[in-house]
Amino acid sequence: MIQIPTPHTAQYKDLVNWMELEYRDGDKVIMISEKAARQNNLTGPIKEVLDSSSLAYQTFSYSILEGRDVTTPLTGLMTQEGTNRVVIASESEAFVNDVVRNLNLLIRENIDIVLYSPSKIRSFDTIEVENLHNLSTHVSLTYYIDYNDPEVMDFLLKYRAFFGTEPTQFSYQGYDISKFCIGMCSAYGDDWKQMLPNTEKKMLQSTFAIKKEPFKGYVNNGVRRIIYDKGYSVTAVK
Repeated sequence: MIQIPTPHTAQYKDLVNWMELEYRDGDKVIMISEKAARQNNLTGPIKEVLDSSSLAYQTFSYSILEGRDVTTPLTGLMTQEGTNRVVIASESEAFVNDVVRNLNLLIRENIDIVLYSPSKIRSFDTIEVENLHNLSTHVSLTYYIDYNDPEVMDFLLKYRAFFGTEPTQFSYQGYDISKFCIGMCSAYGDDWKQMLPNTEKKMLQSTFAIKKEPFKGYVNNGVRRIIYDKGYSVTAVK
């Protein structure tokens, strides 16, 4: 069995790896979580990944009812010298929105903040996109279509010509999976499954980096990275 959709844990690991890559002396790493959150919150999984990394980090927790009064204690945790690298360990839209709002207020006080987030944040309708750009938000995600990629544009134009309509996310997904698996079969024949852990492929919408995991079969750990830059564009970096 091959699990093609990348598990959420791979996104968390990539976020922390990204922070490690960008971390400089004088920076601070802060994990913000919600008090009394439900059991399915992200605090545990993200904390586990941070604990296994080389990063020293601090935690800050508050309830959404305290949201108007947290800027002062949160400022006290932050450095004025380097960059504050913040990850929000929550998938609650209301709480994430409140944290982003508060972080944006601190940006106005000339505190350097970079937000690192799983892909869920892109589906929240209540967050002001301008705030994500102000925070130079870094997002690790499973699917992303870069329309500056010549191969994506070639597929898009051919799809329009053939079907007379726009491709959906599932159009790209079906194409990526079919091309990857058929290509592996064509290149390696009956041994294609054994070659999966040694193969990494960047497709139109997905990146395939298959690993053999005990008791789970083959799992795709490929992720993509995007940045909401301060020029109000979204840039693909991986």
